[in-house]
Amino acid sequence: MWTKEINEGQPPRCQAMTGLRGDQVTDLVGGVFDLLDGVWQPIRGRRRALGLYRAVVLTLYLMRRNEAQAVAAELFGCSQSTVSRIVRRLRPLLRQVTADFAGQIRQQAKRSAVLVDGFLAPTGNRTGVPELFSGKRHTCGLNIQAVSDLAGRLVDTGLPVPGARHDSKALAESGIADRWANHLRPGGPGMLADLGYLGTAAITGTRKPRGGELGQVRRACNRAINSTRAAVERAIAHLVNWKVLDTGWRGRLTDFPEVLRTVTGLEIYRTWG
Repeated sequence: MWTKEINEGQPPRCQAMTGLRGDQVTDLVGGVFDLLDGVWQPIRGRRRALGLYRAVVLTLYLMRRNEAQAVAAELFGCSQSTVSRIVRRLRPLLRQVTADFAGQIRQQAKRSAVLVDGFLAPTGNRTGVPELFSGKRHTCGLNIQAVSDLAGRLVDTGLPVPGARHDSKALAESGIADRWANHLRPGGPGMLADLGYLGTAAITGTRKPRGGELGQVRRACNRAINSTRAAVERAIAHLVNWKVLDTGWRGRLTDFPEVLRTVTGLEIYRTWG
């Protein structure tokens, strides 16, 4: 049951800060409240600087905008250390809140064909971490494999792999090939991809032979595949609107897989919820 502390200091509107509708934010706060067993403010001792609603909005804001914690502290009227503690506490809970819903969407998507493509999440060069530099994209980061339905709605992402990995190799290393194995089997629903996935079991176009031209039929097939496959690029564009995946991850690389799972669940919830 909701208590007064949830709404303490609740801002009237937060879609510009979080990318989520007000009702979606409210539902997430309720889910987090349940995972906390209805206790956010301590019964004894010093009260938390932010009520639960504002704390959830703060956590969403940092993932959506990827602002420095010191900037968020000024905006929300607390200290940087408070921001750090809140994010560490609530980010895993937001992933748990969206996990069941995201799982249902994945099961639903497995009934029909899907699309796959990769993108680079910038991380900067990290000492002692090899193979982050992507020659294709000319920057350091992690290769993320994203799966969408034919309408361009995100349904899954794989584990991050070093940016030097080619998409055809990252498909297997990220776990996507295993999770969507039925789509890659002959007679399965099918997984469409670009020419970067040649050599995998995904459905791709045909590369033009060196010094030659494709026939009319193969050119028509390539156009049809590319026209359908373009929807996954829209899904990726919406996913990287969570700027923590687009403008450079500042934290430890060991934390990034959990951040990616959280953002994936939130984007699926935003799109399908």
